[in-house]
Amino acid sequence: MMSTFVSVFFLLFQLIDFGCAIDNVLKVPPFNISQKSLMQYLSLDNLKIDLPAIYVFGDSFVDAGNNNFLDISEFMKTNHAPYGVDFEGKPTGRCTNGRTVVDFIAQVTGLPFPPPVLGLPKANKTIPLTGINYASAFSGIVAVSRQKAQAPDVLNLIDQIDLFENTTKYQLQNQFSSKKRLDEHLSKSLFFINIATFDLSAWEGASWYYDLDAYTQLIIDEFSNYLKRLYQIGARKFLINNANPMGCQPFKIASEKPTTACDEDANRRVRVYNTRLADLLKALQSTLPGSKFVLADLYKIFQDVYANPISYGFTDVKGICCATSKGAIYDDCDVDGPPTCKDRSKHVFFDPWNPTESMHFVWASRLLEDASVCSPISFIQLIES
Repeated sequence: MMSTFVSVFFLLFQLIDFGCAIDNVLKVPPFNISQKSLMQYLSLDNLKIDLPAIYVFGDSFVDAGNNNFLDISEFMKTNHAPYGVDFEGKPTGRCTNGRTVVDFIAQVTGLPFPPPVLGLPKANKTIPLTGINYASAFSGIVAVSRQKAQAPDVLNLIDQIDLFENTTKYQLQNQFSSKKRLDEHLSKSLFFINIATFDLSAWEGASWYYDLDAYTQLIIDEFSNYLKRLYQIGARKFLINNANPMGCQPFKIASEKPTTACDEDANRRVRVYNTRLADLLKALQSTLPGSKFVLADLYKIFQDVYANPISYGFTDVKGICCATSKGAIYDDCDVDGPPTCKDRSKHVFFDPWNPTESMHFVWASRLLEDASVCSPISFIQLIES
């Protein structure tokens, strides 16, 4: 009798504790929240921000719709429902149900969402002064990743930087009275970069030619050249995310069927790259005068969620929120299919690769509130500098 009472009491305690944990979670703010209200919500009331623009480079995690305008397979586009179901019900080309990490940062800094560069009117001689998004889903750093994806027409990082250089030289520069004014604008702007996961996945098809050590070094060497090129164009404030634990993505778990919770071979590959990335950014900051390279530990942010999902408001870290072809987790969400999750806020992933708006908000809030996930300075110190 006594043992039964103790068991029931312990179960009730767990349920109460679970409910409290969910209730204390910082939920995704309303879509049209004001900057002031959002800063109060995140306890950033005393933050003084003077950030003129955000320039975005990377892959599907931060693509705002550039792939919509490319002559590529429809599989590589997310310009259809259920994507955007929480972005005022509008599919925009973002690979998620709502806003991305960049969108939340833009809202905190009082800037509009950086528009996709390919969506800007070609006839315009001016472009937004508040930033542009150059990211493209399925993109990578090295040419090998493009071949592996059989996607020669996505915007690889080199293409994104080419576009940035061209729009800066032929459109942005015309909006400043002098080259000095343009340089000041760029030096104060944030350059947000999230890329490399696709390169690391592509190693599986390139392992005949490169061992892991040589391949990760190839990625680092090319990335170094591209970051130096951005610096030469005028970038000074960089927020570089390391690679997320891709072995825990639903796609990887479904395709590799690991005996552990995640595909640890894939995660080991990521950790090798992340270690070298940290060394690279230290070296670049020490050799490029006036530069600030901040490393954001996206790997840790995801791992913290996996280790204790309830504390972040999640109850599902492996499932997805949409129907895919023939029910297999190998594809984008079916075109115009309905979301399959009753509560998307409880899920880490929206499709087999990409996080939900809720996970994007966790990413943004950790960058803004937790100095331990950035180095050598915090993200707040970077945008205030």
